[in-house]
Amino acid sequence: RALASTIPSEDEFPYSIRVESLITESNGSSSMASVCGGCLALMDCGVPIKSPVAGIAMGMLLDDTHSISDENAVIVSDILGTEDGLGTMDFKVAGDREGISTFQLDIKCEGLTIETMARALQQAKEGRLHILDKMDAELAKPREELPGTIPRIRTFNIPSDSIGKVIGPGGKQIRAVIEDFELINMDVQEDGTIQVSSLQTEKLEKAEEFVKDLIKGGGGGGRGGREKKEPYAGPEPTEGEIYKGKITGIHQFGVFVEILPGAEDGSYPGLEGLCHVSELHTERVRNCEGFMNSLGIEEMEVKYLGKNNKGKLQLSRKAVLEGKKKKNGPGEPKTEMSDEEVDVIAQAIEGIKNL
Repeated sequence: RALASTIPSEDEFPYSIRVESLITESNGSSSMASVCGGCLALMDCGVPIKSPVAGIAMGMLLDDTHSISDENAVIVSDILGTEDGLGTMDFKVAGDREGISTFQLDIKCEGLTIETMARALQQAKEGRLHILDKMDAELAKPREELPGTIPRIRTFNIPSDSIGKVIGPGGKQIRAVIEDFELINMDVQEDGTIQVSSLQTEKLEKAEEFVKDLIKGGGGGGRGGREKKEPYAGPEPTEGEIYKGKITGIHQFGVFVEILPGAEDGSYPGLEGLCHVSELHTERVRNCEGFMNSLGIEEMEVKYLGKNNKGKLQLSRKAVLEGKKKKNGPGEPKTEMSDEEVDVIAQAIEGIKNL
């Protein structure tokens, strides 16, 4: 909690972060040591935190532990184990130079006065600033570069109608980009957001430049690379009808299927729709590309569900599978055994009886 306020947003730093503090021995506040050490660890590995954070544990000594604190209470900074055990307060305060990000208070006396709390907070501030000065002397700001073992991530956007051109038929184009630029991964979202990762920053820059050059003139799904994509001018599909179409693109959010062919003279393209990953199967599909590769098909039966609010065609393979299952009905398979199979089973049973 002490470090949460200084962590950058996902847009600024799209990584999962895990900070682990292993305390093998202590004679003080291991939690406040974890705050300081955790902050330094984040900066050392290049996490662009907003500001350094430190923490300190405050204690208090009273003559009478059964009373309320008074002006004679002794406030102790950075308490040791003995002071924690014999004292009457454990007050942990963490934050940066501008203010407190979190605190925790435990007391063994009857209560604290406002004056005592003010003294403890002021003394904690002085201690926190002193610790931050010591931390700054070792590492004043996050390192500019991530360690060489951590993939760099770059995010950029393209027009959503250019996605097909980046993916290519059957994912051919995106696989070529990953291989040519030595990328670890390339993720294309339905809204045109592309996230690429690599161990080399310059490879990410070149990959982004290549993709933007590739889509100049608009999308086209890799069919001829025309400057302007002609609209489909054939008959409209019937809602609820099942079509067997050619798979024209596979990516993480679904599969593009051409359900109606284009003109024979090439004057206009075929009619494509998206079968979203949630509509691919009756069970959940976790990896769209892996699932489609396992099927090993070039054509697919889909039901036309209509258009979404953006005018895009919505397709469903799941609806086709559910329809076939409902048509066959529940119960035993209708296939009957032949007379020869019945005779073999009867002979086997008779042989068992004779044993």
